[in-house]
Amino acid sequence: ADDIVIIGRSMKYVKEVFLSMEHAGKEIGLTINERKTKYMLAANGKTVEKIDSLQILNYNFEKVDSFSYLGSLVTSDNNMSKEISNRVMKANRAYFGLKYHFNSYALSRKVKIILYKTLVRPVLTYAAETWSISKNDEKRLEIFERKILRKIYGPLFDEGLWRKRYNYELYSLLGEPNIISTIKTNRLRWAGHVMRMDLSEPCKKIILTSPGGQRRRGRPHLRWIDGVEEDARKLGYRNWKAATQDRDGWRRLLREAQARQGL
Repeated sequence: ADDIVIIGRSMKYVKEVFLSMEHAGKEIGLTINERKTKYMLAANGKTVEKIDSLQILNYNFEKVDSFSYLGSLVTSDNNMSKEISNRVMKANRAYFGLKYHFNSYALSRKVKIILYKTLVRPVLTYAAETWSISKNDEKRLEIFERKILRKIYGPLFDEGLWRKRYNYELYSLLGEPNIISTIKTNRLRWAGHVMRMDLSEPCKKIILTSPGGQRRRGRPHLRWIDGVEEDARKLGYRNWKAATQDRDGWRRLLREAQARQGL
């Protein structure tokens, strides 16, 4: 067994679940890897006791502020911008690993676009269905995509001078929705999938359940559900949760919206 997460509102609950899991694992010959196991505290802005490690029985687990889980960076303050920066960095590595091919005159632009869409963009948009994206995040993602498109399409000879292509010229040549429209469409597709789940599924419980307590003063953090509802309103759907129940109709709506770049 691997990639197991224990989530609890109290340290007592976390310890009880851990002991149960540890006991069950021993019965089938599995052990806990203390070095690879970490614990993270989501304080939600409250003052909490500063603990550098968590001790349970003979185990001593290091406290961390961020942790890579299933390829995504999870942070104690739920800062999605850090995960997006992490994805941009990894996508940049993938791009430089293929730079020889992007520079090659032997490959056509069409082939290079295929390389970008199949080997670089998936690295950039991994788990993007779960992102809450700010305007600054959108700008960073678009800048990265345009950097690659400019490499693929090259400069333009205009009125006797070579110049960089304008943004609208790049996307006109691409002939497809930009990276932000793609992410938002996939996010709505995932939202529809979650809303069609059974009520007992954890994903749906999280969306439909309102957590207790009060939000802090000042501008609230971006929430995933806020982005979904805003995008659904752009498509003309106020009651988007009901619309998602028609699976084929919802997918058709998203295809049409992406085709006309309505997001």
